[in-house]
Amino acid sequence: MSIVSGTAMTGKERVQRVLTGQHVDRPPMLPIIHSGLASMLGMPLGRFFSEAEAMARVMVRGCREFGLDGVQLSIGVTGEAEALGALVEQPADGGPALKQYLLADLGNLAALTQADPTAGGRMPMFYRAVESVVEGIGAESFVLATLRGPLLMASQLRGVQEVLIDMLDQPQEVERVLDFCVETATRLGRWLLQSGAHGLLLGEATCSPNFISPAFYRRFVLPRHQRLVAALQQAGWGAVGLHICGDTTAILEGIVSTGVDFLDLDYQVTPAKAMGIVRSRVAIRGNLDPSADFRFGTLEALREKTYWLRQEVGDERWILSSGCDIPPGTPYEKLRGFAVACSGQ
Repeated sequence: MSIVSGTAMTGKERVQRVLTGQHVDRPPMLPIIHSGLASMLGMPLGRFFSEAEAMARVMVRGCREFGLDGVQLSIGVTGEAEALGALVEQPADGGPALKQYLLADLGNLAALTQADPTAGGRMPMFYRAVESVVEGIGAESFVLATLRGPLLMASQLRGVQEVLIDMLDQPQEVERVLDFCVETATRLGRWLLQSGAHGLLLGEATCSPNFISPAFYRRFVLPRHQRLVAALQQAGWGAVGLHICGDTTAILEGIVSTGVDFLDLDYQVTPAKAMGIVRSRVAIRGNLDPSADFRFGTLEALREKTYWLRQEVGDERWILSSGCDIPPGTPYEKLRGFAVACSGQ
């Protein structure tokens, strides 16, 4: 891939070209921000996470107001658990909070297989929000929808600590749960494709080496990531990505082998090291620090860091972004400064 001059491209074109290794006029910018954008634009999080119109309005306005090349929509980590019947509490101005582990008793797994996750909880609301954003800006901007991958979904059904213990004490039971989560993610992904979103991101924070060892990732999760990504691509998704937090250096090769079209890179990994491992086989999105750079750092420091990142990645297959979620409370002018620096001004 290389940077070319000429007629300006749309944001959608920039992202899609980077994903497929084609020339772009400048690196695209698609930061990881959803609830943080709602806070920035004065939308209470209770409404943002509960009303399709409110979520869509925030994402469309944010994309246009900051001149982003695309937006990412998410209903948070509790989405699949709630869709399968879990009790979730929604604060007036906070993210959804899980109040029940449906698989506290692993014997309940059979009952969950009878549920329709596309019809439960906030999934129908999320579909409408994605569909509305596509209708509003999808012709010129890249719309990325988010679902949870098998290990993160399992942790919301069983509990993070319990899943980790199960990997040691009853690995066969963990594999049954993970297989169910692959089936659920596949079903949701096929359904969500009809919303018109251009790409699908699988959130897998619990695959971070901060949670499980690289050996356990390769044993329990990697084969399921490979199966899930292949199923989603066969269903028709043109771009499937994987988000794993933290220092993923030890599992980057495995992530590439999943067959994803792009991977998210958190700030703990230097771009040069990541590019040396990935070798342009897939696109990379990242990787400014959402806390130190966006939330708490100075505007000038953020601009300098963004300029540095642009220079560091050069003409590689790279989408400029934060390494993880930009949190609520991040000042408006920070995202503005990032966008201006990304565009080369």
